[in-house]
Amino acid sequence: MPNSHPLRRGLVALLAALLAAAAVWMLCRWVGYDLQERLGNQPVYEILNDDYSQIIDLPEEGLTQEIPLRAGQAFYGVRLNFSTHGQLYKSGMIMVDVFAEDGTQIAQTAGNFLNIFDDTFTAFTVETPYIPEQDETLTIHLYNAVPWDGPLGLWASEGEVDGMPLYSGKGENTPLDATLAVQLVANYSGQWPTVLAQRLALPLAVAAFAAVLLALLHVPLALLVAVVGLALGFSFTRVTPALVAPDEYTHLAAAYELAGVWSGQQTTDENGKLLVRACDAPYFATKTGEIGVFAYKAQVQAAQDDAGGPNELTEVSEADAGQGSGNYWAQALGIWLARLQGKNFYTMLSYGRLANLLLYLILVTAAVALAPAALRGLFACVALLPMSLQLAGSLSPDGGVLGTVFLFTALCMALRTRPATRWQLVLLAVLAAAVAPAKAIYLPVILLCLAIPAEHLDPRRNAISPVISLRGATVRPGRLVQIAILLVAAVLWTITNLSELAYAARDMNRLLLLAGGVAVVVLLVLACALYLRLRKTPHGLRWFYGGTAAVILVAAVGGVYTLSHMGGGLAPDQLLQVHPNGDSIWTFSFGYICRNLPATVKLLLRTLPEQAGLWLQGLLGTTLGEPIVYRIDVSWLLGIGLLLALLVAALPIQEQKSLLARRTAWGTVGILACVVLAVFAAALNWTPINYQTLFGMQGRYLLPVLPLALLLVHNNRLVALRRSAAHGAVLTVAVLTLLTQLQGFSLYASWQPVS
Repeated sequence: MPNSHPLRRGLVALLAALLAAAAVWMLCRWVGYDLQERLGNQPVYEILNDDYSQIIDLPEEGLTQEIPLRAGQAFYGVRLNFSTHGQLYKSGMIMVDVFAEDGTQIAQTAGNFLNIFDDTFTAFTVETPYIPEQDETLTIHLYNAVPWDGPLGLWASEGEVDGMPLYSGKGENTPLDATLAVQLVANYSGQWPTVLAQRLALPLAVAAFAAVLLALLHVPLALLVAVVGLALGFSFTRVTPALVAPDEYTHLAAAYELAGVWSGQQTTDENGKLLVRACDAPYFATKTGEIGVFAYKAQVQAAQDDAGGPNELTEVSEADAGQGSGNYWAQALGIWLARLQGKNFYTMLSYGRLANLLLYLILVTAAVALAPAALRGLFACVALLPMSLQLAGSLSPDGGVLGTVFLFTALCMALRTRPATRWQLVLLAVLAAAVAPAKAIYLPVILLCLAIPAEHLDPRRNAISPVISLRGATVRPGRLVQIAILLVAAVLWTITNLSELAYAARDMNRLLLLAGGVAVVVLLVLACALYLRLRKTPHGLRWFYGGTAAVILVAAVGGVYTLSHMGGGLAPDQLLQVHPNGDSIWTFSFGYICRNLPATVKLLLRTLPEQAGLWLQGLLGTTLGEPIVYRIDVSWLLGIGLLLALLVAALPIQEQKSLLARRTAWGTVGILACVVLAVFAAALNWTPINYQTLFGMQGRYLLPVLPLALLLVHNNRLVALRRSAAHGAVLTVAVLTLLTQLQGFSLYASWQPVS
């Protein structure tokens, strides 16, 4: 049969995909079992009485203890301190009945000789808590259900404590003028570790099934990224606890405010605080969210049980209005839809995260589809990295920035090989205009449009001549397109980042900087005019390039000397000014850097060996959440696997033509160097001057230009593959991202605060 081979291949792929999904499902069950063994059935208790000095033996009629319970406080049970008088009993069972103030029995638990030990607190808990609407007093009745081998005692105080009387028998029979050593169980992990792991089983199994099936069938990589990215990104929205993604509480406030503006509402009060719905107010804060199994539990329960509320901003939150400078329209759209539907806070948060994820997937899918065939595996691997999907599955605008830069880079590489259609020219201009103001440090990426041959950017169709004449000078229309793109990007970047630039240059001579900027612009215009006149003669071009290099060298040396001797430094007493936590009130501004170049270089040299490993983890995504607050580091083996998969995806195929010429490759190196320097400059601007290493530098800041770095690997001819390994590399990255999520979830759930 002529179609037997494709059919057999499809059946093999389907079987492998089913086995992969089953393996992931079982792996999730194992993670749940492991967490249940370590974290399950664990109480969180509040001490009600810690004053105990006598032992009261449990009488036949039992004991009755009253304890207070505040309105809204969860009651999962109690912990009591027993005494077996130094004996090991072979039989016996005690019952604990709990009654509300109106006499309704709200709990009944039991404990036997197997789990009650001498001078040890024992918990009596229930899975479903009792939460009163107002303050009330609970009554706890203890009695023997099965006789014990000997007397069973309970530790108690000598005298009643804090209005918590103890009685002999059921009800108010005989006061004993004592209070049991009792602790209120305010939270209880129960079976939640298993439940939480099961919530990840379906999306991760779907991701494994889709990744294996689509990779083995060699479907277009854009489709693979869209499907697998959706499943893995959705699971990231569940793995990452609320407001734990990088700076997510700030992004929430910014997106929430934008959603309010769209609704035509007043979003701030007279003090600049953000107005929120009444149901959202308890969750708005100015810090990273909580992690741990109880944090997961609280979020799932609130998402299921909270009623939500109308889209009316009536409460003043702790968050400041006007936070964030990124593009939040996708996140705001999700939040706006959730608020219109009256959803609760955690459902609203999920809507915002999913909207951000969808925007990212649209952009990266387009990037993979538009990229040259030789680079699609490279872009697909970067798109499915744990850090890429973690950012996309949160409220961070970095997800949109990543997708936009990836798409711009892919389009520039595609247009190196073929002329641009008109819609591609429009897309190129729109993407450049979006990248420039998105984040200040990525402006150099716009220079990548210069790597496109000018003839490929000619907007004319069927032109008679490849050039046009401007005041006697001939120029390619594509060059004008490139100049226009760069000018628009520069203007938008300046408008967006003017206040940040002014702050960074706060201790520098503004007039001198302005004069220097004008001089640079004038020199660029003169250089362009001179180039147009001399470009037709080799001798003239040699003089032009030599003169340009000399001018740049003189300008660089003169600029550094001028900036480092402009004055305006800090006085000795100012150097000693610090915040209460010991950090200097001064940071590495541009002026301070220029006046203290040796100290700045030393700080960077100390930082590299200490933080370079963490930067690589942050770039790949093997450190999750906000590393400044929580260090959630998965296995280094996953990081090595991701790095190797990226390198394999970047390697060229034998006899494949290089995509970048030598000059273009060096230009790409220059773009990367400019972005790295911009990232360092931004991190220095946050770093107090009394720090010994950089503060706030994270590897994820370099993620948008990772495809450019891998593009240089692709351009090498020392190591090449016999055939494409793109689908295998993408499958490997998807599997490693899945494993990163599972281990990350386990680390999040089992995290304990450092005492």
